[in-house]
Amino acid sequence: MDIPTLAKYLAKRKLTLTSAESLTSGTFQSQLAATPQASQIYPGGFITYATTAKTRLLGVPAALIAKYGVVSPEVAKSMAQQARKIAGTDFALAFTGVAGPDKLEGVMVGTVCIGLANPETTLAKTYYFPGEPESVMTQSCQAGIDLLVQYLQKY
Repeated sequence: MDIPTLAKYLAKRKLTLTSAESLTSGTFQSQLAATPQASQIYPGGFITYATTAKTRLLGVPAALIAKYGVVSPEVAKSMAQQARKIAGTDFALAFTGVAGPDKLEGVMVGTVCIGLANPETTLAKTYYFPGEPESVMTQSCQAGIDLLVQYLQKY
């Protein structure tokens, strides 16, 4: 599924979505906001590229980042939970990872953690995407869509 199709799906079901993005730097949200359904499903979101932005804007505990690292399922889940809570949406996706060109905190380029939160549950998955930074970002956005769609099929 692509973002325009996802937006139609969410609008039809009267569901809302926000996002907290790090490595994707707003790529997911800019595409979501460009859909005709954006005003129905997307109230806004967060671009928290720097670690300090994750703590200041989202309220991700610094101790959690210190314990697990910024690229971890634990931080992705916290980012998603906090984004959903702040934006007041049904769902939130969070993207944290290393697009490159260099490792981050010893984490290999292409490592991405995506979090998903709704009022009932929070989950995260870790992915490994090859390629240049732009490709890693594109693959990350698609994986976020896929993760949300998989969950919505059970919802």
